Amino acid sequence: MAPHLAASAAAMARGADLGPLLRAGLTVLGLTGRTVTCRCTDDGELRRLNRTFAGEDRATDVLAFPAAASSDPRFRAAPGARGLLGDIAISVERAALQAQAAGVAPADELRLLAAHGLCHLAGHGHDAAAAAGRMTEATREILAADAAARGVPAPVVPALVAPGDGPA
Repeated sequence: MAPHLAASAAAMARGADLGPLLRAGLTVLGLTGRTVTCRCTDDGELRRLNRTFAGEDRATDVLAFPAAASSDPRFRAAPGARGLLGDIAISVERAALQAQAAGVAPADELRLLAAHGLCHLAGHGHDAAAAAGRMTEATREILAADAAARGVPAPVVPALVAPGDGPA
């Protein structure tokens, strides 16, 4: 968790308890034995990361950085970090706003974003309709496994829409 995160945002991130979700997600995705890191931070840091690594000067809700999929040394796992799938960064600020707009608990939105980031680390995308469908299904499976482990109903996860496939 980012040290500069406001107390309320830090409490929200702790309350989401993302570790068990990410471990369940790795199992659902067939990646048992792999690890991920997840940083809950703010819009400012997500904007900086997005600008630095994706060339987009705007904040976003979640970014995923695969450890092995890139020849760029900035995305490589540190020596000795065996099994690292990659890193996820989530804007707690953005998650809170999106949760309010969707009428869901902020912790549920954080879980959704963590599952989304994990799917990206596993190679899923949503740039075409078929890929978006597969990623939606994987996200639903991860969140259902997490909900079952917590003894709560699985959340409703809206389908991802590929760019150009949504309403005009």
